[in-house]
Amino acid sequence: MFKSIRALAVYVTDLERAKRFYTEVLSFKLSVDLEPNLCFLKSKSGDINIYMEGGKSQTSIDDQTSRLSFFLQAERSASETYAVLKAAGVKLLQEAPELVGGETACFQFEDPDGNIIEVCGKP
Repeated sequence: MFKSIRALAVYVTDLERAKRFYTEVLSFKLSVDLEPNLCFLKSKSGDINIYMEGGKSQTSIDDQTSRLSFFLQAERSASETYAVLKAAGVKLLQEAPELVGGETACFQFEDPDGNIIEVCGKP
């Protein structure tokens, strides 16, 4: 029925704060800015598109909440990516990346609105 994901939708309370986080910390590029509460972001590789809408109310989310989640493949190893995010003051949800297979490690972190993002890569 479906063959690919066209874009990930991220709903946030403060669009400007979220744009800064996704561009300055996560290295996404702003591709379309439809002020005041809508923008599109694209990963450096061009393989990940984000539809971001601001002005939403925040709900409680944690690692036990039922939700749809996506694993982002890291450009660097999971450990290197973890260290970069930690140095940037990002809220990480594990003490270190966890091995989930012989050659894959994963960890989770939160964006400024508490949306949980999962990363996987080589250990």
